[in-house]
Amino acid sequence: MLTVRYAVEHPEQISHLILISPQCAQPLPADFETRFAPRIRADFEGHLRALGRATVSEPHSLKAVEDTVAYGLGTTPELVIESLRGLAQENTHDLLARVSSPTLVLHGTRDKIVRYAHGREIAESIPGARLVTFEGGGHTLPGREVPKVNRLIRDFALGRDVEAQTFAPTTERKAPPLPRPNRSAQRRILWLSSAIGLGHIERDIAIARKIREIHPDATVDFLAGEPTRRVVESMGERVHPATELLLDETHPLEDFAQTHELNASNALWSMDEVFAANFMTFADVIERERYDLWVSDEGWGLDYYLHENPELKRAPYVFLTDCIGYLPMCEDPGSTEFLRCWEKNAENIDHLRLHPDVRDLSVLVGDEEDVLDRPFGPDLPNMRAWAREHFRFPGYTYSFDPAAYRDRQALRRRLGYRDGERVILASAGGTRVGENLLRKCAEAFGRVADQIPEARMVLVTGPRLDPGDLPRHPRIEHRAFVPRLFEHHAAADLAIVQGGLATTMELAAFRTPFVYFPLRNHFEQQIHVVHRLERLGAGVRMDYDRTDAKELGAAILGHLGQPALWREPPTGGTERAAQMIAALL
Repeated sequence: MLTVRYAVEHPEQISHLILISPQCAQPLPADFETRFAPRIRADFEGHLRALGRATVSEPHSLKAVEDTVAYGLGTTPELVIESLRGLAQENTHDLLARVSSPTLVLHGTRDKIVRYAHGREIAESIPGARLVTFEGGGHTLPGREVPKVNRLIRDFALGRDVEAQTFAPTTERKAPPLPRPNRSAQRRILWLSSAIGLGHIERDIAIARKIREIHPDATVDFLAGEPTRRVVESMGERVHPATELLLDETHPLEDFAQTHELNASNALWSMDEVFAANFMTFADVIERERYDLWVSDEGWGLDYYLHENPELKRAPYVFLTDCIGYLPMCEDPGSTEFLRCWEKNAENIDHLRLHPDVRDLSVLVGDEEDVLDRPFGPDLPNMRAWAREHFRFPGYTYSFDPAAYRDRQALRRRLGYRDGERVILASAGGTRVGENLLRKCAEAFGRVADQIPEARMVLVTGPRLDPGDLPRHPRIEHRAFVPRLFEHHAAADLAIVQGGLATTMELAAFRTPFVYFPLRNHFEQQIHVVHRLERLGAGVRMDYDRTDAKELGAAILGHLGQPALWREPPTGGTERAAQMIAALL
């Protein structure tokens, strides 16, 4: 209403008018002062939650409801009541015919806050206005229809012709038939690799190189934000220029981190705006450039928005992951975390059920038995049975051939390690979350260094930590970014790491003794990774909170140089994954 009034009173200030779920009047109910306002005061959070549920009528909208409550709690019940009274005094119906700016109206047919008929009437009353209808859409279109709303705003503001049109509900949208590939043309692959954890990009590069062995004319452009971009460049692979536009995905995770703790499910839940922005970057790329294949390695935002908008599909699409199923670390079915995990699992299941044409190939990096044999949640399918139906299993993928590193003495010499010394390697991954573990490792080594004079410790801080901030010792070496870190894993006499899957599986393949500390409340490290390692019998799991520096020092003495007694992980997964993907070219 204020926007319409401003456009009429100051037309010279407006080039384009965009009205989303608009209204020109909001009368108060007759019992507003006697029932409605007292109810807002008595249970403000309950009012906001009911408002959120009314605002988003689309399925799987728990995040939007939560946001409504969070935004509303930034004010007071009295201010909300007063604003509603003020809106009730406004009516711009008679001004609509005087709007002279080019106008675009977006409205959903299931809007429970402002009836669709009201928005249609506004569009009909403004001269030349275009109405875009979202069939089945609720009131919060910018939150649930991100790609469509963003592109409509862009096209309209740039003067491109935006026709009056109707979008089908998400559940009824279909991916278009793909164009026949030109087999004489160069095969082009766009590969989006998650920046959360460096293990993704290493396996992606290894698989991409195997694909190029099958199709020598294939080129791969990586969309990979920091710090994965650094790995791509260091290994001589191509980085797509649009990588510069990707928002950082590691900082939001670190914002959730505490001392050796990262609640992964809540952190990912909070990153919807980052995922949306990065999907729009991807969407701009595929709009401008033709690719013969898209590959996403745990690109959760990309996969989500493609299933919500399958009509954007223009090429065969492959989804890779090594983890299936969000799992709450809190078993209370009424807890926020439990409900969020259930919601994401149910949404992912619905996506594949409703849109089986979006993914041409779903690959789980590992074996079928690596998937947990338990339900996704109440009234949801069994994880392993569901994965068997929807995924293919190439086995575990490595960016190296473990057999090529059997000569550890030659490898150690090449890496600069001295004959006879015993190397203890401690690494923290690609984020700042592991800083406290590295500090504990340094303190533990200091306690036992005199008992193992032939040993030294190498602290690998990763690209996000400053090595200068960590404790010093004459036989502790600090390194930041280490290309081909896996070679150092193969050369070490003992490794101390977090519970990341890529790192622990590398160590298992090299048969390097290792101690691992899964991050507290990190469902993947605490449950999924532990399940895989226990299947192999690999590594020694320790609890960060129950292990002080003295106990870690004793563990160093006890496990340093001990033989690996676990069964050797099978190899060949990289080649099999490459063959599966290459078949789509």
